[in-house]
Amino acid sequence: MLRRAVIALVALACGGCGLTARLGLGERQPAADAPGEPRVFRCESRDNRRNYCPADTRRGVRLLQQNSSHPCVQGSTWSYDDRAVWVARGCSADFIEGPVDLAGRAPPQKVRCESRGTRTTRCNVVVADSVILTRQLSETRCVQRQNWGWDRGGIWVNGGCAAEFLAR
Repeated sequence: MLRRAVIALVALACGGCGLTARLGLGERQPAADAPGEPRVFRCESRDNRRNYCPADTRRGVRLLQQNSSHPCVQGSTWSYDDRAVWVARGCSADFIEGPVDLAGRAPPQKVRCESRGTRTTRCNVVVADSVILTRQLSETRCVQRQNWGWDRGGIWVNGGCAAEFLAR
């Protein structure tokens, strides 16, 4: 599993090096090809439209490398649900299925999560240890356990709280 992740990072760092097709960048690998191993894939928003890319999101999805000049911010221009990753507003990036980094830990992920009005919004992100609020975006003060919180599967906000978080 870690070997494929290392190969994926090397392929991305050297602009492909002919390995991108073997790694399945831009196309779905058959599930039987490498069960349980993370898959690297590209998802692109064309003409600023939302695009859905099928993915195994049961263990989470991480942005591996942004390829566009348009920002890719989780919860704003990309996220995922139980079947796919979506990108919007010009975001193009390479993603990896699963939460682990090369050391076997979930790396910190920056997530933007916003409540519209009083509605509760859930932002999917794999949380291994904790979440900290890094930047307040709303006029409404965000207070943990009052209008924001987290569990292993993500962050929730409500009551007008909007902020950037770091999930570790």
